[in-house]
Amino acid sequence: MLQIFILAAVAIFLFWRLRAVLGSRDGFEKNIKNVKTSKKLIKSPNIIEEPSKADPDDDIFDYVEENSRSADVFKKMKEFDSDFSVNKFVSGAKMAYEIIIMAFENGDTEKLGGLLEQKVLKSFKSVIEKRKKDGLVIEAKFIGMRDIRIIDASFSEKTKIADITLSFKSEISTVVKDAEGSVVEGHPDEIKKQKDTWVFTKDLSKKSPIWLLKSTL
Repeated sequence: MLQIFILAAVAIFLFWRLRAVLGSRDGFEKNIKNVKTSKKLIKSPNIIEEPSKADPDDDIFDYVEENSRSADVFKKMKEFDSDFSVNKFVSGAKMAYEIIIMAFENGDTEKLGGLLEQKVLKSFKSVIEKRKKDGLVIEAKFIGMRDIRIIDASFSEKTKIADITLSFKSEISTVVKDAEGSVVEGHPDEIKKQKDTWVFTKDLSKKSPIWLLKSTL
């Protein structure tokens, strides 16, 4: 009898030790199946941020007044040609201005031919030819653009012809030399401030990205 009592006591003692080490399961504990299910439910949300779209009107209002005639003209241009951008036009006009100025000073009529309308090209060529006849040589250096602004814009919905007038303020250094190489005008270290008002034109129904210089005012 004593032997049975001792065995029972040992069994109770062992059960108590196991319970202390492993703990007891209650109603709030999760089994392995529940944990796996929870992992499936607790996922990092896939947050997809829509890229912010630039307001198309900002492309216009960055260059002209909101309620101006030019703003209305640019809106019509965009409606007809979705690829038209005022920003891209101004950037292109800035590069074209420098190219045309330097080509004119250097007498490069071939380069001018692809950027000028025939009437303007003829006028530029006459000046270049006269310089050559007089034996004059121009040495020019484009220093930089100080300012560029849109003055006016027009668009014919009938002909699809668009005209944009720009004002340029730039800095350029020019030296005029005669046939003997003597300086007759200007100085290499002298920087001249130059202001020009040009009109660019383009048929928006054509895919060519080139805007031609239509006139110089």
